[in-house]
Order: sequence, then structure tokens, then C-alpha cells
Amino acid sequence: MLGIFRFLADVLHMKNHFLICLILWAFLAMTSSCVSVKLPTAAGTPAEDVVYSEPPAPFSEIKLSSGDKAWLSSATGNTLSFLSDCHGRTDPTLEQLASEPLAALEKLKILSSRQTPYNGREAQITEAQGEMDGVPVKTLLLVFKKNNCNYTLSYGGLSKNFDTEKKYFEKFTESFKAP
Repeated sequence: MLGIFRFLADVLHMKNHFLICLILWAFLAMTSSCVSVKLPTAAGTPAEDVVYSEPPAPFSEIKLSSGDKAWLSSATGNTLSFLSDCHGRTDPTLEQLASEPLAALEKLKILSSRQTPYNGREAQITEAQGEMDGVPVKTLLLVFKKNNCNYTLSYGGLSKNFDTEKKYFEKFTESFKAP
């Protein structure tokens, strides 16, 4: 928990307000699923043996204490992340998993949502737009469940910068393999 507070303190020292909003949005997106489905903090654990290729520059890893991963683009401030929760006490639907990180957005508008096979399971891909602190943002989520684990892969950023790095998320999802 101390690592999270140090990370937030570092963020608050940044001068770019939009970047602060995006990083905090990514943090909320990565931590919100346990809260919204009312899982106790000790109920689930991060997945082990997940295989993926880290996104290349301009993305660099943001250190998190949760064990899951997040990357921030130095060029646009876009974020790419994944969150896993295994052996929790509840079994949310794909729709519930997708709605959790979207709850942080104001004026939410779902642009598209579809179910598709992914990692040998059914997954839901949702693209949405909204506002965070009055700033237009877009996000792309891929959620799925596999072997007693819930996974949320997310990409987001300012609406005007969203499409420029979307290809990195697509490559990341192609490389991501859950056990």
C-alpha cells in the first residue's frame, strides 16, 4: 500500500494536469474491479504465469504494488494495462467486468461492445468515450475469465491521441496468454 501512496505522490508533483488525470484514471481502472464487485481485499490474488510482450517505446512501465502491470506512453500520456483477479469469492459476468473501469468516466458513451473468442474463452471488447475532470477521453477494454481468474486488459488516453497508439494495445492483446 505504501508503494501506491509513493506513486500517487510522484504523480501529484507532475505539472501536466491531463497526464495526471490519465494516470489516475488508469490507476482507478486497474483497482476498481475488486471494489465494485465487493470482493474483500484478501479474496483474490493476481494471476501467475501470465505471458505477454511488453509494449515498446514510447511506453514505459509504471511501477505498481499490485503485481499487475501498467505502461505509460511518454509521447501521448496514453496508458496500457492489465488487471487480474484469481480465486475471488464472486463470479462477475463479462458485462460487470467491463463496467467497472468505465464507472470512472463522466458522460460515458459506449461506442461498441461485442463478444468474441479470446485465449480459449469468451471475451468482451468494449470501446467507450467520456470525460475525466472535463477532459475528453477514450478507452478500449478486453475482459475475459479463465481458470478461476478474471482479466481486464485496458488501453486509454485523451480522445485526440487515442487512435495514434491503439496498435500497441492490439499487439499486446495478441501476445497476452493466460494460463
